[in-house]
Amino acid sequence: MQTLYWWSRYGDFSPGMGILPHMGQVIAHYRKQRYRTQFDFAKAAGVILRTVQEWETAMMTNDQERRIFLAKLLKIPPALLGLDWRLVYYQDNTGTHEAPSEQWVHVLEEDTFYYYEDLLTAAWDMLYSGRLFAIATRVERRLTKLVKLVQEAPAQDKEAWLWMLAQFYLIATTIAQHRGKDEEHQRQAVSATTSALQIAQEIDDAELMGLCLYKLTNLYSRQESDALARQTIQGALNYAERVSTPLRGSLSLREAEVLTRFAAADETLAKHIRHSQDRVVALLYRGKLEPENSFLKLNLAGVHHERAKTLIQFHGFHPGRKHLLKDARHEMQMAWDALTPDIAEWRIYFFLTEARLYQAEHDVEASVKLALDALQAAREVHSKGQEDQVRSLYHELIQMDTQHPLVHNLGVQLGIF
Repeated sequence: MQTLYWWSRYGDFSPGMGILPHMGQVIAHYRKQRYRTQFDFAKAAGVILRTVQEWETAMMTNDQERRIFLAKLLKIPPALLGLDWRLVYYQDNTGTHEAPSEQWVHVLEEDTFYYYEDLLTAAWDMLYSGRLFAIATRVERRLTKLVKLVQEAPAQDKEAWLWMLAQFYLIATTIAQHRGKDEEHQRQAVSATTSALQIAQEIDDAELMGLCLYKLTNLYSRQESDALARQTIQGALNYAERVSTPLRGSLSLREAEVLTRFAAADETLAKHIRHSQDRVVALLYRGKLEPENSFLKLNLAGVHHERAKTLIQFHGFHPGRKHLLKDARHEMQMAWDALTPDIAEWRIYFFLTEARLYQAEHDVEASVKLALDALQAAREVHSKGQEDQVRSLYHELIQMDTQHPLVHNLGVQLGIF
């Protein structure tokens, strides 16, 4: 199956440096649209044939002025050469420019919007594949510029730009969560999500409001603010019938996770939780889900993982029900079987859940080995937030067996002595 990159709508270019396409292929593609031969292009550009050949084979053209020149001469969309459109349009740093045609202004505006959309898609793809921090700083930098762009957007395009800004706030929320569980990063995450929610309310977008409340529920859960999490997910479910299937299913799973903490002595609530998860499984087995804009991954791997987590928690409420752990192990096996390379980042969560499963079975050594796997996976993706979850598990394991050498080794790996 052909891999789709953010630039695929422009052409079938190979990957280049960073998140950019192979620049030589881009230049060759647009040169062929304007000049019949490399020699004709060389004459137009005022260079020798060898120079054009070098341009069309190089993975990356480092000289920014050269890229600006090529973008102007060949009418290459600036984003393909890693350029802000202003570098191509304006003549100097005072804003001097030639009077553009109305069509050219429209092309620039559209190109800028698609650049942000493509960067957003790339960021979510890189999150799920475990490479978010290769692009995190660029996303945060572009968010700052996007705020200013939205303020200057034409009235007829304002809503689309506001939607884009809200989505950037949500990916910024995820980046902050991965940077750590400390108070400052948690504050940044809540602030970014709240900003996105305010935009969703302003443009009255049900899908976006449901997504923001979903993210806010996740934040409250991580902060162990269970009452706030329950209140927020109930608010999100008010939009369930107005959103796409992936988001609706994700809301049901999040509700089940939140309510599990209140189900210790409530069998009716426990049944409701199981039924919610079963409904999501039914949604998935009914067939392909429709495209949507939440960037959430709803699939069987995630559902089986959530069911395993629930069963482990239910066992904590009822330690005598040994079959719950057996069922949880079966769910985890199905989760691993359904895991695909495009969601490799989920390995961290799976390792942690399986470690807690062994912990519930009082197999400290096996739990530590899975915790070490989770720690390695968290460090591979540079996620301080996930590393903090391993740290929390360590503190529980050291209470279970203060003398176990592997627990001590986990502490050493975490820098705890």
